[in-house]
Amino acid sequence: MALAHQGPLQGVKVVERIGRLAGSVCAARLADLGAEVCRVLVADDPLPNEPKAWREHPFASSHGRLLALNGDGAARRWQEQNAGADIVIVTPAIGVDGVADHTILKGLDPDRQIICALSPFGLKTTQPPRVDPCEAEMQALSGLLATTGDTRGRPSVVDLPILEVFTGVNAATAAVAALRVQEVSGPGQILDMSVFETCFTLTGTFLGKVLTGKAQGFRNGCRHPLVAPWNAYETRDGWVILCTTNNQNWLDLTGIMGRPELVDDPGFATAAARIGNVVEVDRVVAKWLAAMTTAGALELLQGVGIPSGTVADTVAVAAGGPAVPCRRRPVSQVGLGDLPDQPLDMPLQGIRVLEIGPYTAGPLAGRFLGNLGAEVIKIEAPGGEDSRLWLPLVDGTSCYFANYNAGKKSVILDLRSPADKASFLALVKTADVVMFNLKAGAMARMGLGPEVLHKVNPRLIYCGISGYGLNGSTRPALDTVIQAEAGVISRIVSGPEGAAGPVKSGFSIADLAAAHLAPLEIIAALRDARRIGAGVTLDISMYDTVAWMTGICAPAGERVLPPTTLIQTSDGWVLALDNVVQSGLGRGQTSAAVLAHLHGDGVSALAMLELDAVYELDVAKRKGLMIYETEDKRGNCVISAPYDLSRTPVRISARVPETGADTLDLTGPARLDAN
Repeated sequence: MALAHQGPLQGVKVVERIGRLAGSVCAARLADLGAEVCRVLVADDPLPNEPKAWREHPFASSHGRLLALNGDGAARRWQEQNAGADIVIVTPAIGVDGVADHTILKGLDPDRQIICALSPFGLKTTQPPRVDPCEAEMQALSGLLATTGDTRGRPSVVDLPILEVFTGVNAATAAVAALRVQEVSGPGQILDMSVFETCFTLTGTFLGKVLTGKAQGFRNGCRHPLVAPWNAYETRDGWVILCTTNNQNWLDLTGIMGRPELVDDPGFATAAARIGNVVEVDRVVAKWLAAMTTAGALELLQGVGIPSGTVADTVAVAAGGPAVPCRRRPVSQVGLGDLPDQPLDMPLQGIRVLEIGPYTAGPLAGRFLGNLGAEVIKIEAPGGEDSRLWLPLVDGTSCYFANYNAGKKSVILDLRSPADKASFLALVKTADVVMFNLKAGAMARMGLGPEVLHKVNPRLIYCGISGYGLNGSTRPALDTVIQAEAGVISRIVSGPEGAAGPVKSGFSIADLAAAHLAPLEIIAALRDARRIGAGVTLDISMYDTVAWMTGICAPAGERVLPPTTLIQTSDGWVLALDNVVQSGLGRGQTSAAVLAHLHGDGVSALAMLELDAVYELDVAKRKGLMIYETEDKRGNCVISAPYDLSRTPVRISARVPETGADTLDLTGPARLDAN
């Protein structure tokens, strides 16, 4: 029983050879889960294209003991140090051609150990699009700049190492997945973790647009492409982020604005009318808010349940105390351990996951678990998840829904119905994991809180994803609001001309952060469930997860990325790694001409890629990164999971379950008769 309280990775030894920030993030997450970490700094190691300050910041260095190696005995001592490790984290050097050097892998033992190698484009890439890109350059290559910018279309750099942090979390997930295979079956593996491929998984929201021909024009400040009003609005003393998600929100907003006449106005009456009239809608809302204080506006908005928040900077976020992305509460009652008898072909072979909740965070986390071998059963309300109808459609299937839900089973249950709740509890008895993405308290209000489910199944991993934690605020937690409140929006600056208001990250950082963190926490928790039958409640807060990701700015909020300049050209944008650029450069000139000029002056620069160009890169077209429903690349398409395991590669299906297709098989005719 004590083992469950000492961390699910208790007894696991990790050696991190200090290199990429992603490697330090990986090691830090493993340490947080209870692993013993030794950080090894080898003198004269070729280090990645990152600021030295990152390696020295507490965000990257406050875990494990530090061992510095130099001199003639450094190589021998490195071998001695890593010989006893279960997991070894390394950063291969990048050659002048941009190809990762495999030399650092020599002397490691993938037959016994888990070797996690982190590089910009992966160990197998021979024609990378850039030699050792820094974070800002990777944002320009991967699509983050293509989707992040103000309403005039000017791109913006996110002044955070977002892509490195996501890669580090994914590396930790791959490591605990490989550890599960090792402890059951024996062999180790090589984990080939590519920063670009992690970035590529973050473009899933835009996948359908790219596949159906729209691959540019996504930079839109804090607006939403389908709903209005949804934007940042200036008040007398700050900014308010306001997001209406349904017509009732709009009706409530007209009420508190004192504008009831807008309810029947043809330019405002419907969601379609408002998005077609978005400039005027924003003008009306902005005029109302301009006369109010931020606090007063939020009191009114949140009082009627309209999703809203303010733009906080990272200094204020850090002042709130250390962010805890996941809180773990072990179950006091334990069941039986479940050590599989047969070797594992997949890390989560034999694991059953029940997934509840719509849209992004929970569904993508569930899909990743399925890609690692779990049986994922999606519990949908009668009628099915509404994102099944989100445009664009391919052969009648939503591209959005397909990317986040392919490969699962679908069961229709009304969890407020006694008969359906009984069927759900019967499934819980057979499950290893229940994961949900709902408002705080929603499961408990249905009589499905952790105490109830753990009585049914003491070994159960009960994982809740919510905006502010299971015991936190119950107000709606939309990605844009979380980005604002947790500090991300404050790190996005449009340039010297200024932005037309705050700008959010084009990638849904809050939703995606929770989706990428949940598999790590769940697979680690399964280790205790397998060994000693100890279940656990995992409480993942989207706000805390994003606040943790901004921790490299703490405590004073200084700039994190080196200075950059974005230059508009006649055919796009150029990112220059310099903050001094000649006046007039770019006007009437092609990107190629601007790049030639900058390179001639010794300035490092590259052309920013729009999403269509990102998807055409050789590294994006490698086999297995995009999976189609048919061999001729027709039907649904999904982006692969961001884990490359040498012995147990992920398995991706593009098959989308019909609504309720598995209800009868998994719940039986008795439930159907009862309804």
